[in-house]
Amino acid sequence: MRSSGAATLAQFVRVAAILLTHLALRRLIPPADWGLRDWTEALFLLLATVRDLGMPSHVVRLRPIPLGNLLRVQLGWGGALGLAILAGAPFLATTFRTPRPDVALVLQAMVVYLLLEGLASVPLTHFEAGLRIGRSVVPELARTLSYCTGALAFALAGWGVWSFVLAMIGSQALYAALLWWRARPTMELRYERGGTLTMLASSIPLGSIWLLAFAVTYADALILGSRFPDAVVGGYMFAYVWAFFASRVLQQPIGRALYPALVQFGDQPAQQFLAYRLATKVLLAIEVPAALFLFLNADLVVQILGGVRYADQADLLRLLAFAPLIDPLGRFGGELLVARNRDRDRILSLVLHLTALVAGGLYLAHRFGPVGMAWANFLALGAPVLIWSLARIDRPGLGRLLVDLVEVYGAPLPLFALAWWASGDEAWLRFALSALAALASLAWFWWRFGGRFLEFFRAPRVADATPGTQPVE
Repeated sequence: MRSSGAATLAQFVRVAAILLTHLALRRLIPPADWGLRDWTEALFLLLATVRDLGMPSHVVRLRPIPLGNLLRVQLGWGGALGLAILAGAPFLATTFRTPRPDVALVLQAMVVYLLLEGLASVPLTHFEAGLRIGRSVVPELARTLSYCTGALAFALAGWGVWSFVLAMIGSQALYAALLWWRARPTMELRYERGGTLTMLASSIPLGSIWLLAFAVTYADALILGSRFPDAVVGGYMFAYVWAFFASRVLQQPIGRALYPALVQFGDQPAQQFLAYRLATKVLLAIEVPAALFLFLNADLVVQILGGVRYADQADLLRLLAFAPLIDPLGRFGGELLVARNRDRDRILSLVLHLTALVAGGLYLAHRFGPVGMAWANFLALGAPVLIWSLARIDRPGLGRLLVDLVEVYGAPLPLFALAWWASGDEAWLRFALSALAALASLAWFWWRFGGRFLEFFRAPRVADATPGTQPVE
């Protein structure tokens, strides 16, 4: 629980600070530069999974943890990938629809960020494997402060898209340095001679999972960037980011703490599934009220967050608000399947999901423009595979979770319907009443199962689990 709390605290502070910074940057940097920034971010998040090859997640499952092998992969393979990107940047730039002379330069500069992020993954994996994510909070906060101040300073000086690039590189360098400094007293760079290739072979399924997962998450920016002008991409991603805001704030930190716990619960499958079930309920209990709030207040939210530049994105936000709710079991289903060594099931579900998203997105975007891409997010073709696999792990537990989700999805509806009815055409009154409805929903859910969540994750069993316990079928 302390690990999850530390991760959530760092993520919340980071997102809140970046949120406020980006609100200011929306008024300093034009949507066209935002479009290039969003496309570049999506591309390098995918490249980061190629760099990692699943190694950070795989070594967490090994005892003792071979961090020395992980470091060599980041230096060797990561360096080779960086050189390939430097050489191929002009070609990659042609996949961006808007012809701009700075696209290739931005890609080449971001190689530095890619390499620094790889180096930071070694001490971060050390902390996560030991459920000591709290040790990464100070470096995380320092990175956030550095990024926010740097981006604002560069934007005020008129650096445009380079405000993001330079701030990201500088803040990542600080983050990596602080992580290594904090980890060195306890981190052993254990190296298994001749074992790296074997580890890579074993980690490829994990690498495929994370690559596919990131591709599903960031396909929108890459698809739109290849077909529409940069300003259109920037406008769409503005709505997309806010639609998935609650997910982005909470899913990553909970998942970071949940996955090592699931691995350590390997010899207790019932407890493993209970941890997954509780984490899923808690996240959806926040996402559902957030989606309903955005749906009722899209025009006002866009006006507050983006100003007149983004006024025409309200309908997109209203539609995308429900996209995070289409695959509730997949929130942490991937972590559970990986912890249970069901990598193939997870890969199949992600391949189907990505196929539907890309094929549907290309077709629908061609027919209907950006709104077609938004509709493609509702094509959760991989969900049946995930349900089948979860049922094989714990059919009764899955049944209980589905019953819980009926309540999570249905309980807030009367409150928000009342807010909509009572407010009439008064936008600010609807904003206030729906905010109260969201708070009331959260209070209800906390009363229903918040205590059970705290009780479970405060229990000493995760911390006391035998290191190196391997998941069993």
